[in-house]
Amino acid sequence: MGYSYLSNVKKQYWISLFQSLIPAYVIERLFWQERGMGVQFVVYAEIIYSVTVILLEIPSGILADRFGRKRLLVITGVLDVAEFVILLYARSFWAFGLAVFLAGVGRALSSGSGHALLYDSLLAGGRQGDFEKLLGRLSAIDMAGTVAAALSGGLLANWLGFEFNYMVSACSMGVVFFIALTLREPPMRTRPEGGLSGLQYTKEALALFKAQPLVALYCATGMVLGACVVYLDEFWQLVMEGVGVPVVFFGAISACINLGKIRGSLMAHRLKERFKYKSILSAILAVNVLGYIAVSLTRSAWCLIPMAVVSLVIGIADPLVAGYLHHRAESHIRATAESFMSLGLRLFSMPVGLVFGAVSARWSIFTGYLPVALICAGWLAAFLVWHRKKPCENSPTGP
Repeated sequence: MGYSYLSNVKKQYWISLFQSLIPAYVIERLFWQERGMGVQFVVYAEIIYSVTVILLEIPSGILADRFGRKRLLVITGVLDVAEFVILLYARSFWAFGLAVFLAGVGRALSSGSGHALLYDSLLAGGRQGDFEKLLGRLSAIDMAGTVAAALSGGLLANWLGFEFNYMVSACSMGVVFFIALTLREPPMRTRPEGGLSGLQYTKEALALFKAQPLVALYCATGMVLGACVVYLDEFWQLVMEGVGVPVVFFGAISACINLGKIRGSLMAHRLKERFKYKSILSAILAVNVLGYIAVSLTRSAWCLIPMAVVSLVIGIADPLVAGYLHHRAESHIRATAESFMSLGLRLFSMPVGLVFGAVSARWSIFTGYLPVALICAGWLAAFLVWHRKKPCENSPTGP
């Protein structure tokens, strides 16, 4: 019986693929800029997105754990289609803001739900030890779809205009919705009889982080890395435009960046078996520091190299941190616990974005990456100090 839930894994592969087949992303910043959305307005839109996710993150995680992860993934599919339809016709900040709001609602609803459904599907089939490997594959499929969308998106935009990319993207999200309808809700091994109140879900998730400090530290590290890379993912198009790279090459550039993430995602489970979490995460933080500095100082097309390297190590970090959390969280709070991590990421991304936007507006997009490097450097120092005071790892794969 448990084996039947493993069919969710293949379905999630397809969902991941079509969620990433979004050619709109490769020309997103240019499309927004063409319609009056400069850097500062984009940052404001990111704040709307972050505030929306922040307000709904924990309630949506509780809903996923209480009523099922599939339902929230289906609703997310509907919202994602609506987002791209609105963007296709958006001509004002408030129209873009509405689309970003819907994206935030969808992100909050899906946050933790997909990973929780994957882990519990594997748990039902006795394959939970493969979580990092399969999550890495999901990430690799996601990036492969992103590469395909990027390679085609630059050409499609050049030949048929920016709007066509948004039409294709809406159709791709429609496919995600229909696949989500076929998912099977796996059983929760630790689901309490009679259920829990929202407050009890919150208390149990927080108790996990309090009882296991390394879970809290590594999740916080994932938050910092994620909050910083947002502004590399969102603005690399303006960086490339700033050094004179034509739009027609943007697809190939996006492919290079995302190929790094694919490689990193596939490496994560192997690295976990050979090195301590402390060593891997501190190395990733150090690479981020150097990478953002290099992007800032290398004001030519060569800055693509540090961008790809940062993407590589972020690809390693994502499944590593998610796996560390899910292996230590009980089924009935799995989505709620990951929602707390996503909440922290969004909270932290707002001040990072405000600093990045202010520095970029006053000086240049390149200069904006210097404070991002300083933030990573500060967290690396804190990370190492914490570990020096509380050495907890005794095995290559952590405690």
